[in-house]
Amino acid sequence: MSLLRRPRRYAGVLALALPAALLAAPSGAVAPDATAASFDRINVDTAVRGASFTVVGEVFAGEQNIVTSGFGALGPRGAPSGGGSLQIYRPRANLADWQKVSVFDATANIIFPNQPTLSDVDGDGDTDVIVPSGNFFDSFAPPPAPAGNSRGALTWWENTGLAANGTPNPFVRHDVVTGQPWSYHGVQHVDLDGDGIKDLVSVGEQGLNPSDQTDDQVETHFFRGTGGTGFAAPVVLADVGGSLPVVHDVDADGDRDIVTAQYFDFPGQQAAGKAAFLWLEQVPDGTPGLSAGDFTPRTIATLAQTGMGFQIRPVPGFRGPGTVSWIGTNHTNRCLQPYLPAERVMEFVPPADPRQPWAVTTLSNPATPAPACPADYTDGTVPIFPGDEITSRPTNGQGAPGVFGYGDVDGDGDIDLAVSGDGDRRLFWIEQLAGGATRLHTLTSPGEQFGQSGGGAVADLNGDGTAELVFSSFDRDTVAIWKRRPQAPAAPPGPVAPGPGTTTVTSALRVTPASTRVAAGRKAQWKVRLTGARGGSARQVKVTFLPARGKARVVRTLRLRSRTATTRQAVLTWRPTRSGRLRVDYAGTVVSNTLRDTATRAQVRIRVGGR
Repeated sequence: MSLLRRPRRYAGVLALALPAALLAAPSGAVAPDATAASFDRINVDTAVRGASFTVVGEVFAGEQNIVTSGFGALGPRGAPSGGGSLQIYRPRANLADWQKVSVFDATANIIFPNQPTLSDVDGDGDTDVIVPSGNFFDSFAPPPAPAGNSRGALTWWENTGLAANGTPNPFVRHDVVTGQPWSYHGVQHVDLDGDGIKDLVSVGEQGLNPSDQTDDQVETHFFRGTGGTGFAAPVVLADVGGSLPVVHDVDADGDRDIVTAQYFDFPGQQAAGKAAFLWLEQVPDGTPGLSAGDFTPRTIATLAQTGMGFQIRPVPGFRGPGTVSWIGTNHTNRCLQPYLPAERVMEFVPPADPRQPWAVTTLSNPATPAPACPADYTDGTVPIFPGDEITSRPTNGQGAPGVFGYGDVDGDGDIDLAVSGDGDRRLFWIEQLAGGATRLHTLTSPGEQFGQSGGGAVADLNGDGTAELVFSSFDRDTVAIWKRRPQAPAAPPGPVAPGPGTTTVTSALRVTPASTRVAAGRKAQWKVRLTGARGGSARQVKVTFLPARGKARVVRTLRLRSRTATTRQAVLTWRPTRSGRLRVDYAGTVVSNTLRDTATRAQVRIRVGGR
């Protein structure tokens, strides 16, 4: 959801053009690249008042559940007029059929419930839900009112399991802190102080006067776990931070640091050198307990480099198996803030010493660069930006992009990104291409205005081997799924003769080490590299073990991922129990009607015995 500078304009926005029934909606757009994946939209629920953040996880055993918070009803100037809601969706017959379970509704008086965190708080083996809440501007009261509201809170809702008939029992509310002037947007449930008990980490924010950029307040808060289900009062660790903090050992020194993207507390253009993306290094000061003295702010990137920060999170496997990449989104408006970098999704690469500024690379470049902001867009005549780049609507208080998720969106074996446009009315996904390049695609259909959105969850909801994308829309009170359409296979099964005019590329396969000696039943690893194969989807190889005596057997099928434009690679981990040979076979692939690569084979020797 947008981190707003000024009150939203809600007139006419909440009209529900979508059907109330759970029906399939218009299909998603085909990206400029005709070979890119395409999607169909399926509505899960069109009656969540102010649907805000959405996550996916296993709340009930054996299920992939969608969990969505709703801001609830709004009063004058877009302020919350009452409590919001939290709902969990249980899968049933198909992706358009879900059982809605209410965790709480407006009567709980949770003001602006934000991004839920799924975690086992009470240690009983099931998943509970932690809910940060509060509105950025709730604590501000325009004159002559003497004071605003203090309604921010952190609560957690205990999962009490299923009744005998299989229906969920009511969730039980537990208050961590209530009656706060702070807005809490995201929370981490993790052992920050290393005492073996999980704590809570969040960032409190106050935008105060929506029209004043100089009065913002932000604090990173630590709630120490006291054992059982209790948490101590908040301790301020820093006077910097952003809505969606994550806890991670950035410097690999054995303790946990806090990484965050900051949006508030930038007093105009003079703040160009202030950190928009930062991390708090944990450097113990020698006194008991954690306090501000134990954390040192470190700049990742500045406002001048990136614009205001929105989200940063680690993405495992983005640059291949075993890697962790830092991906983030800013939250700007190129038409109203030409002095800041435009809306973008970025990769942040730390140097050898992560205390120094990190390298920043834009990932969200579309096939066609965006035009300048045309007059009919800036005056509101055209509701959606006419170019392919993420671009916020030209309204004060609006920014783009928003939150994002990650997973194999297009089914080619690598990690892609699902991105909320937020202030842009559209949704997007970022495709990984050969050689580590990326490309932005629009997920929503041409002309479709999904609105300010949360989510971006990527998960296989129905167990069919294909990941779905899940988003929620504040503007449309909607939770929806994008399902990838089946694509024709790249090549028919069996040997395929090249067609007329086809170029044949000679592939080469290499497996290292060529000879391995290992103790029986002990893990060993081999690197499998295919060269010469260009374009097309991920390649697969078959690994067969040929023992010195006995029958051959297939060990595994490996998916090789791109390393360069013509190189694909994977790592095989296996426990041999007998001596013999590993044979790796690549059958060759017809990449297109004008390109194919040849079959190739490699073998390695395995000696099993004591060392």
